[in-house]
Amino acid sequence: MSELFGADINYLAVILGALAVQFLGFLWYGSLLRDPWIAARGIDISDTEGSDTGPAMYLVPLACSLVIAYTLARLADMTGAGDIGECVALAAFVWVGFSGTVQLTQINFSEAKVKRLPTFVIEGGYQLASFLIIGALVGAFQ
Repeated sequence: MSELFGADINYLAVILGALAVQFLGFLWYGSLLRDPWIAARGIDISDTEGSDTGPAMYLVPLACSLVIAYTLARLADMTGAGDIGECVALAAFVWVGFSGTVQLTQINFSEAKVKRLPTFVIEGGYQLASFLIIGALVGAFQ
């Protein structure tokens, strides 16, 4: 049981992973896939003008990214994943088992205007890429 609470974590990898994911999100949703994502979600841009873009809009995803990075680092330590390849494989496994399946279920029950497959590819792809980047950074700092 002591292994559960004692962990060898490189906190620099956790912080860098969370920051890298924020940069990825900026690119992913800001320029690379903005228009396809808006179309897949059925978002009416005219309805979003003047919407809240306060600090919480960016702080919540940052906090979530820190939790994900920390959790992946803990899992890497607990499972003995000791290099980049093993940590990336662990991150992919965790995404498939948890994040990807939860996202797919949520998107499946989205309102009718949502194009489910493109939405999952864009949003799930972002999460998968995020997990893989964090896994690579955790592995690089092992």
